[in-house]
Amino acid sequence: MARQGAAIGAPPQDANGTSALRIFITLDMPRASLRRLVDQADRSGATLVLRGLKAQSMRQTLAAVSELIQSRRVSWVIDPDAFTRFSVSAAPTFVLTLTDEPVAGTSGGGTVPDLPQCGKSGGSSGSGGTGCTTPAATAAYLSISGDVSLDYALDAIVRRSPEAAPRVSSILQRLRKS
Repeated sequence: MARQGAAIGAPPQDANGTSALRIFITLDMPRASLRRLVDQADRSGATLVLRGLKAQSMRQTLAAVSELIQSRRVSWVIDPDAFTRFSVSAAPTFVLTLTDEPVAGTSGGGTVPDLPQCGKSGGSSGSGGTGCTTPAATAAYLSISGDVSLDYALDAIVRRSPEAAPRVSSILQRLRKS
């Protein structure tokens, strides 16, 4: 239900319907930071990722996200397993996937790729028995955490991993163009 109803005015996506850039946030972050990230997600086509519901209520979560996003075209999803798959322990964390191909054992489509569900049968086996990652999946993304702007985070990713430059340049063009 959350995955289907969470996209409000989905932004432009890559050719296969996925967003290569995810920004992991919490609604408890400072409002100024959230507003900046929502604006940058709108301009770049990034997907905002929440761990769970606000006060265990879908209604309160929808109200909080709607107030934050307003009329912007920002895709967002509630995906607690993504925090484990991408080893996210702080918010905000910026995750850039390096491939458009879905991870083995998953179905494609949607506003974000359907990755293996952590701890569920049929998912990939990984370290610690969580069933969340495979060596290929681990190498298929880059991430950086900190209360920084999206362009700063993307520049830092390229400095650390130059092979990401082609993917980052198209995102930065969208971000800086608008």
